[in-house]
Amino acid sequence: MADSVPQPMRPHGLAGRIFGVLMERTNRPAYERAASLIDLSPEGRFLEIGFGTGRLAEMMASRATAGLVAGVDPSPLMVETARRRLHHMGVRHELLEGTAEILPWPDASFDAAAALHSFQFWPDPVAALTEIRRVLRPGGRLILILRNHGRRQLDWLPNPWSRTPNEIEDALTLLARTGFSAGRVRPDAGTSAVIVAAAASDADQSAARKPI
Repeated sequence: MADSVPQPMRPHGLAGRIFGVLMERTNRPAYERAASLIDLSPEGRFLEIGFGTGRLAEMMASRATAGLVAGVDPSPLMVETARRRLHHMGVRHELLEGTAEILPWPDASFDAAAALHSFQFWPDPVAALTEIRRVLRPGGRLILILRNHGRRQLDWLPNPWSRTPNEIEDALTLLARTGFSAGRVRPDAGTSAVIVAAAASDADQSAARKPI
């Protein structure tokens, strides 16, 4: 049931609305950092995993005026909130309830993607990153921003790689395994780590799998 799920994972009810407002304020540096790293043309196509209240989607919609802003979020409340936010802009958008493990778009649909503070909630990050890679065009950029948990052991997080102090290094390893080239960017966004990854072409992935 929705009320048994922690608010950070799936905001719901009145408390979820309040949490959404606070989350947006707290995440402002992450939105601004991600936006500065995404070069989107008016015809560009952007995907966000875990879009929350839709602030970053709104920022991208102001650029992709003749393109598409899309995303998935597990919270019906956040889907409603973000859709309402983008509706008045007159930009094509497809904001759906769902998760990164199954994305309902064809291969190579997007020029750029972002996931801000949602990696920790992915129960199967390999499947999620594989799907994101599938729907990104070769060379398409993924901005992955990870909350800095310090040395804390957060056993309640669904993502097993987020429960350890090595989350950032493990995320870089997972990106390489799923068809991305990646590097950490500094300065970080507030207290969060910023990773920029590029989707490798099929030829590059095949070459990487060949024995040396």
